[in-house]
Amino acid sequence: MKRVRLVALIVQRVLITAAVFFAAIVLIYFTAIDPKERYSSCDRLCNRADWPRICRFQLVIEKRTLFRDGSRTLRGITGNTTSQRDSMESPSFSYYTVNGRYVGPTLTVCEHDFLVVDVENRVAGESIALHWTGQSQRRTPFMDGVPMITQCPIASYTRFQYKFQVDKAGTQLYHGFAGGERTRGLLGALVVRSPSEQRSIDVIPSTESVWIVTEHDGQLGVNGERYWQESIPGNATTRGHRIRLLYVSSCRYWLEVEHHRLTVLALDGNLLEPALVDRVLLHDGLRMDLVLHISPGILKPDYEIRFTPMDRDESCYQRSVFRLQYESHSEGVLHGPESIEHNLSQPAAEWIALDLVGEARPSATQPGERILHLTDLHGDQFPKDLRSYDTRLELIISSQVVEEFGGPFDDEMYHETVHSVNGFTFAFPSVLMLREPASTELRPQLCGPRSVPRKCHPMTARCECVHVAHLEAGQRVEMVLINADPANDYTYQLHGHTLFVVGAAVGHRNDPRKISRSFDRPPARDTIVVQRDSVLVVRFVASNTGLWLLRDIGATQWSRGLDVVLHVGSPQYPTAGTFSIPTDFPACRHFVGPRHFLI
Repeated sequence: MKRVRLVALIVQRVLITAAVFFAAIVLIYFTAIDPKERYSSCDRLCNRADWPRICRFQLVIEKRTLFRDGSRTLRGITGNTTSQRDSMESPSFSYYTVNGRYVGPTLTVCEHDFLVVDVENRVAGESIALHWTGQSQRRTPFMDGVPMITQCPIASYTRFQYKFQVDKAGTQLYHGFAGGERTRGLLGALVVRSPSEQRSIDVIPSTESVWIVTEHDGQLGVNGERYWQESIPGNATTRGHRIRLLYVSSCRYWLEVEHHRLTVLALDGNLLEPALVDRVLLHDGLRMDLVLHISPGILKPDYEIRFTPMDRDESCYQRSVFRLQYESHSEGVLHGPESIEHNLSQPAAEWIALDLVGEARPSATQPGERILHLTDLHGDQFPKDLRSYDTRLELIISSQVVEEFGGPFDDEMYHETVHSVNGFTFAFPSVLMLREPASTELRPQLCGPRSVPRKCHPMTARCECVHVAHLEAGQRVEMVLINADPANDYTYQLHGHTLFVVGAAVGHRNDPRKISRSFDRPPARDTIVVQRDSVLVVRFVASNTGLWLLRDIGATQWSRGLDVVLHVGSPQYPTAGTFSIPTDFPACRHFVGPRHFLI
């Protein structure tokens, strides 16, 4: 009898073990744990019950040059060949391609997926790095894509693998770190879907498009095309059509769509309380989710998508017009929605424009037009404890013109504009800062509120150093940006954290402490504009340990001196935290050989 029970027990345990293994195999087969799944498409409906997938992509970066023909016009930028006659003339436009295209492919994943991207640099004589805008890189700050701060730049004809978990849903962006790379094709959309968005089908339409608006040799282009046309499904007229808009240009444009109204759903990947407007003022680095609503009773074959420059400045481009058409255009299919205010919290209003920069100039608006500002928008992510703060940073942005003798001739006078923040002109370190924070070579290069390099004499016009501001992990920070430059606006992006604009004032001599703060659910952002001769007050929680760049994205190269590294962690151990740098991670430093030689 005991023997029978023992056999039955063994059989029972074997069956249970086999069932567990079978269930695990089925689970692995139908989720992304199988390594084979990393090559499958990650563009799918997201489900909280699904395991994260491994989404692998390859990006090959190249650089090409267009030549003008006799009529002073350019060939299509998507073409890869030029005639022999064209090649004999002077180059007119250099641009970057990603996988053979001007503007890279859209990478679509779900929130919490693991993104693995192999980047191959085939640009001769140029090192590059890719930054993943909007991603916090909470456990992988060494994948943030800042050369000499978090990684060594990717040298020509070498590869670098970015590998991190995507933790921020929304419309995001990947791009070359240098401003000239970003505005000339080395960029693409990173669309991160979320299960929560899929449950909001009444507010967020099921159909969507990605518009990447960039500079295109003297005018704007969309998705890498100068003569671009958008076709959207005819059934989008009933619920609207979602536009994931990414804007990269130094000039500001008003966006409007003929006979359409625009519902603003999100800024910088963060959802908002929907706002209905007629047109939107775009600034550099902006990521925005919009819904197009066609006006009732309007029936046309196509519509104009208009980009009108805010300024009449000659340095900005002229007005650009593109075409929008609905598929299945017919009397019975194309019609306006019964009410374009469907599921919106505010009623329709006449002539409303959204200005995300600041006070729009009178010439940029129409008579009687009502302006909706950034402070009028509301989000749902503002932490209540940010009504007070633990530490305060005050950063004064300034520029001055320096006259010196030099150049190719000793007696030649030249002028140079020197930019600085708190008197420091940012320069990149000579060693990988995140990996060697205590390097004896790095320490003399650092500067900040309590340290000034010996090479910086008070009488000199320039103090070049690695400008670092120290923050304790978990601190609530109020950062005041004071633009003392009366001629230029500056666009900043904070890596690894989310900002909330709580105050602003015109006039850089205003006392920042007397500027009123607004805590009425300000929208979460990571890219902000500091207008000329003004003060901007932002708050954030320094919750992410590491070295994070407060980046002036208007620089054509790596930097023009206006960047600041925010070191979040312990002052003695900047890399201490919830991450560890891989042991085989590349290091970059000088090689000078031995000091003495035996001959």
